[in-house]
Amino acid sequence: MSAVISVVQNCGENYAGYSQEVAKSISYLLSIDNCTANKNDNPIEIPSIGTNYSYETWIRLRCDLAPNNYINNIKVWYDSGMPASGYLLTVNDNAINTYQKPVNLVSSQGNRVDFTTKNSEENSIILSGTLSDVGDYTSYLVFQVEVLSTAEPGGYGVDYLIQYDEY
Repeated sequence: MSAVISVVQNCGENYAGYSQEVAKSISYLLSIDNCTANKNDNPIEIPSIGTNYSYETWIRLRCDLAPNNYINNIKVWYDSGMPASGYLLTVNDNAINTYQKPVNLVSSQGNRVDFTTKNSEENSIILSGTLSDVGDYTSYLVFQVEVLSTAEPGGYGVDYLIQYDEY
């Protein structure tokens, strides 16, 4: 039987365990730190000068139904969507294993890169972790959007791919 792997988002002051996580197929980069908030009520405003930052969005994979043996070789890469003029989507391209309270200042979580440059399996982001039991996790992806004063109003999205080997 195939494993069930969920994409989960963590929010809040501290990581308080499984009950705090939200399994999601869509995550929003918002002006507040909240895993279930509405994107229309919490947009990131275009500044008159400088840059505004979303709160960091902390995402990782969780094993919800164990594989026969294990899952590894977990890769993530950008597929389509943003960039839009005046916006930059950053993410860490190295392993982050410890949750920190999200901030809406320029992120210092890991080695920050423009996510749109990670656009193929060959230059993908590797998530650390081997998933073999229910409740196992990968390392985090910490996304943040930067909105410049030159940005055009609108709602933008990004699609990304997750690939792994299951044994």
